[in-house]
Amino acid sequence: MPAPSHNRRWAPRRCSRRTTAVLRRCRHPPPRAEYRVQTGCLPPTTYGRLPEDCAGLVLAANGHGEGYRTMTPHCASTLVTGQRAPTTTWPEQQPLENRLSSHRDSAHPWQILVLDLSTPGSDSLTSRLVAPGDVGVEFHTVADAHQFHQALASGPFDLAILAAPSAEAARGALDRDPTPIAVPLLMVLDEIPPTPPSGPDNLPLVGVCAREALTANDLLTALGRSRATVAFAANPDGVVMLDADGRVEVANAAATRLLGGSAREIRGLPLDLRVDDNGLPLLTTPDGRVLEWRRQPVGHPAAGAVVTLRDVTERHAAARVLAFRAEHDTLTGLANLVRMKAELRAAIARAERDGGRLAVLYLDLDGFKEVNDTYGHEVGDALLQAVSQRLTGVCRAGELLARVGGDELVMLAESFPPGFEGRIAERVLESLDSPLQAAERSLRLGLSIGIAVYPDHASDPDGLLRAADEAMYEAKRSGGGAYRLATSHIDAVSQRRQEIADGLQEGLLRGEFELLYQPLLDLKRGRFTGAEALIRWHRPGVGVVHPHEFLDVAETSGLILGIGDWVLDHICQQLAQWRWTLGEDFFIGANLSALQLRRSDFAGRFRRVLHSHGLSSEAVHLEVSENIVAQELGRALADVTASSDMFLAVDDVSQGLLSLRNISNLPIRSMKLDHGLIAGLPHDPLSVQLVEALISIGRTFGVSVVAEGVETAAQLQFLRQHGCDFCQGFLLSAPVSSSELPVLVNTPELVSGLMPLLS
Repeated sequence: MPAPSHNRRWAPRRCSRRTTAVLRRCRHPPPRAEYRVQTGCLPPTTYGRLPEDCAGLVLAANGHGEGYRTMTPHCASTLVTGQRAPTTTWPEQQPLENRLSSHRDSAHPWQILVLDLSTPGSDSLTSRLVAPGDVGVEFHTVADAHQFHQALASGPFDLAILAAPSAEAARGALDRDPTPIAVPLLMVLDEIPPTPPSGPDNLPLVGVCAREALTANDLLTALGRSRATVAFAANPDGVVMLDADGRVEVANAAATRLLGGSAREIRGLPLDLRVDDNGLPLLTTPDGRVLEWRRQPVGHPAAGAVVTLRDVTERHAAARVLAFRAEHDTLTGLANLVRMKAELRAAIARAERDGGRLAVLYLDLDGFKEVNDTYGHEVGDALLQAVSQRLTGVCRAGELLARVGGDELVMLAESFPPGFEGRIAERVLESLDSPLQAAERSLRLGLSIGIAVYPDHASDPDGLLRAADEAMYEAKRSGGGAYRLATSHIDAVSQRRQEIADGLQEGLLRGEFELLYQPLLDLKRGRFTGAEALIRWHRPGVGVVHPHEFLDVAETSGLILGIGDWVLDHICQQLAQWRWTLGEDFFIGANLSALQLRRSDFAGRFRRVLHSHGLSSEAVHLEVSENIVAQELGRALADVTASSDMFLAVDDVSQGLLSLRNISNLPIRSMKLDHGLIAGLPHDPLSVQLVEALISIGRTFGVSVVAEGVETAAQLQFLRQHGCDFCQGFLLSAPVSSSELPVLVNTPELVSGLMPLLS
């Protein structure tokens, strides 16, 4: 019979009883997941809900050489086109003994999964597709749809064939599992009613379609692998492919360099993919490098995973420096006040649980100021180091020594019998009986010690420290070189705090508070774009009271809530008035307390105040201290900021409490470096290292950096050259009143005088 014309139309009345549908992945799938496949003029048949990234191709053939054609024009990558392909042999010319001849050798045969619901047994589809002796093909036959989907999920196949008596039967088998099928799928249907039955003349066509599907899939796979290989090798990050057991299968050049071995040496090694104590995905190599890892599964768990590695050694080292600074004094290496308060909280919890006692000893060096003034700061620093070493040597188990001020230290002692705190103080006093060696000088110092005991004198860290501090001053007033136990002075402290609390309540009603504003200079734009609001208390008969004298009382008494509401409302009023003189992008920073953030209605209150004055959330930057972020309020901060789109800034950053985890998890948009950190610039190496690290971290996480306490031109130049975003301090301006701020901001001569430093 002559071969059919390429342009000859397909006659639906002569359709074969076996119709073949090939479903395969395509690069641009149709937008819908349900495909309606129509064969000729027959009624449409719905093949159920198929994977969204699959498209359909229906092939029909008959026994008279009419050929076959695609029936789904939207398929992006069909295996057989509407025109006869040059390599395609018509079914009647295809020898039955070569139905599915392979182009692979027997070492790497095609893996084909078959579910035959039409002709089970010896007359099965597989037995008729491949002639005896055919190589390069391995069939994996399953009995039902459940086994079919299980096999697809557990092992890699080159092709899946589903033979069914009807479209409904095929749809039922596919609907058993909604998981997308990731291999080419060839469906062989016995009939599509009302097609008249005919003989199995088109069986060779199934082999042709299967061979075309396998060949095309091999080409696409090879193309994808070649592209992936180029990207894999060129990736500057380390890329490692792991097997199902988490062992290295393949690694690119960057990964071998990071892991410190050749590709052959690291093959088969497990990667220790764990998170550190801060919840960060980090691993450490044998040579000490720190790598950040990201793991991405590849399809089925049996296929393993891809891991990317990035060298963050320098960033991690900077974070470790910050972490050490968070808990230690840089001069003596002792614990600092932050660490002492944390240990005090933990010790109080243990004592409360076990019914134990603990003592806080507040130590002040007698005569240190005279030594410092006489011999200079270098000798003074050496003397502090010598004292720290001497006292550390007499500390016993359960005791912690911290430096909390210039010449002030605190010792924490736990688990001792009643009355034993005096013996601890005597041991400390005796340790300084012999001279100290400092900067080639032999010097003698004494100690004044105040002792507060839990639960006798206070039940919280701040209360114990205050009581011990008061007792220490009593010992110093008595001549020094002795210790005093806190007694009635606790009552005096409590009485003074109550007087302050009463005065605060009256001051809020009488309008005794005022806000001053210290402007912030945008170092990139060279102009003032914001300011920080600072509260002052004009107390009758006393004068101006600084915040550090009353904010602690306001916090513990709850009065901070009323004061905080007044501050936010007053700031918004001022911004509304300044809109035409300072511009709509001018912002004010407002300090928030922990108690304010704990209020369940804080977000709603703040939103209403902004709305009442016609302001956006960008107009008011809410500043919280570093220790608040580091403590239990992290969750509260996340809830508040997520619910109201607030601009969150972290204030007083210097102790390293602001971890990378907090920066990445919380919506922090700005961090303000403490003036104590800026004071060491640009000559103190540790200050330089810390500031550079913090600016780098800010740049990495998209967080703006503000430097507080800028007082010298050298500090300003350093910050500008190293990419700091904003700065404030007395070099630019002292805090000014609300009437003075607009004049200051709109005075170009002030900034123009600083321009040589900003160039």
